Amino acid sequence: MKPGKELMTTPNYQQCRWKTLFMKYSHNRPMTSVRLFLEIAVTCGLLLAIGAPRLLALDQFVTTDERLWLERSGRFYYALAHRDFAATFQRSHPGVTVMWAGLTGYMRVYPEYRESREGQNRPIGLNTLKRREFDLPLRILAAGRRTMVLLHVLVLGLSFLFARRLFGMLPALVGFLLIAFDPFHIALSKVLHLDGLLANLMLLSLLAFLVYLEERKRNAFVISAVAAGLAWLTKSTGLFLIPLITLLALFDQLVLKRDESKAGRRRSILHYASVPAVWGGIAALIFFLLWPAMWVDPVGSLGRIFTDAIGYAQGGHESAVFFNGKIHPNGQIPDLNFYLISFLWRTTPVTILGLLAVPVLLIRKRFVFRQDNSNSGENIPPSVVRQRWAVAALLLFALGFSAFMTLGLKKFDRYGMPSIAPLDLVTGIGLVWLARDVGQLFREKWRTTLIGAILLGLVATQAALTWKAYPYFFNYYNPLLGGSERAAEVMQIGWGEGLDQAARYINDKPNSEEIRVMAWYAGGPFSYFSKSRVSALDVDHPWSTADWDEFNKSDYAVVYIHQWQRDLPAEVLDHLKSLTPEYSVWIDGLEYVRVYKIQ
Repeated sequence: MKPGKELMTTPNYQQCRWKTLFMKYSHNRPMTSVRLFLEIAVTCGLLLAIGAPRLLALDQFVTTDERLWLERSGRFYYALAHRDFAATFQRSHPGVTVMWAGLTGYMRVYPEYRESREGQNRPIGLNTLKRREFDLPLRILAAGRRTMVLLHVLVLGLSFLFARRLFGMLPALVGFLLIAFDPFHIALSKVLHLDGLLANLMLLSLLAFLVYLEERKRNAFVISAVAAGLAWLTKSTGLFLIPLITLLALFDQLVLKRDESKAGRRRSILHYASVPAVWGGIAALIFFLLWPAMWVDPVGSLGRIFTDAIGYAQGGHESAVFFNGKIHPNGQIPDLNFYLISFLWRTTPVTILGLLAVPVLLIRKRFVFRQDNSNSGENIPPSVVRQRWAVAALLLFALGFSAFMTLGLKKFDRYGMPSIAPLDLVTGIGLVWLARDVGQLFREKWRTTLIGAILLGLVATQAALTWKAYPYFFNYYNPLLGGSERAAEVMQIGWGEGLDQAARYINDKPNSEEIRVMAWYAGGPFSYFSKSRVSALDVDHPWSTADWDEFNKSDYAVVYIHQWQRDLPAEVLDHLKSLTPEYSVWIDGLEYVRVYKIQ
């Protein structure tokens, strides 16, 4: 045996080698030019992985809510241009960050919109713009979407930097690659809408605050508060951060930094009270500065937000909804398991595998993710306690937010989006631990290669599953549960995907400009791609003789998957049963759209 060979086979040597492997690029090590280059390269590669799938096909299809947010963004732009600050209150969500992003779409594509009027001091409507140029609303929307994607890349990039400081480079990288290739996350972060941006801002706020609690860095504290203010500007449910941050600050003072002296307890109480107060003050300042409606009517604006938020939670949907094989005619879903079931359908097999490792991860005496110079005795080192506590905080956020949203009777799978990104990050941590333990079963010289291959294979599997759902991504459903076809028996399917194909099919017909079409989701998902004369297939009232007259005068009727899931409108669907669709749109083996020729 060569000199030193015996040392290399001892358990202590193996343990040190594994620490070197996982902590190779830890932020605790002295900065070198090689390490700096590697960290920059890894971060840039991650940003590319986040941005690429979200920047593709931004003009491919439109979700139903995007038409509304594009219109609100236009009115927001018009109100700013005319200094009508009260009119920047467009919706009580409030969606201000989304409208700022949508505004950039108008500025890039149609800046003269700010001077366009339709009636007395009223901005021109999108339907009028479409009559001027067929694809103008779609080009404005695509430009606004591009801004949204860039915001997502920035926010997730900052979140990654904080996660790296908490857990080390490798677990943070794997976790954020899983976020980058999460199909539901991609779907919601490439549209002009609230929930994806809310999720990322809340994640950034939480991670930055956890770094502040560990390192007491002011920049982390300020970034956490700014992200919280932006989350509140996005959607009122971002206020969940207030009790969460308060609880984390309390736990940090009373448990992790326990001082039994009387003076120490007094300092802890003062610090606990001041931290959430200053954090909330900075967030509130951002909320005030970036929303001009707050400049002129702060009390009225806040009153409308809270009043409407309660109304949304208590009122349910305006029409019937489908969930777990049942139609809920009053639009209210009382099921307490809604977000759990939705998560299981929207997540991936890779995420489930990583989450299964988390319980063991939390009870181990030692993490392997960051350099730990403490003795390897029975006591758990403080650094390990903090890493474990950070994982627990992510789980607390994910589970707590889901429970919070369960209280409302109005439920959508996308409302639970803020819970998904932290679970993806925890999954990355779990997979690194799992890969490390699998690697221990093999000879030392193959261990590094094997662990890299395992993690690369898992991330590649996530990416491959996601790519199959291109370009919509909303059509992804967990293959472990049966995929799209089985999901149609449980989940309400469709948010506009596929209607673009139906519109293009009719566009290819002779004299398509003269064809009259009555379509579901007529405004936006269908009309932005249609050259025909389009009217809405409404369900918000019982059909009258006038409705039937318009229907019978139409050349085509376009119906959507969650219409027949909910039997809406029942009289129209009954009438169409006697007809055979001229054209159908199938996505992942599931029929999404039926085009019927009426006359």
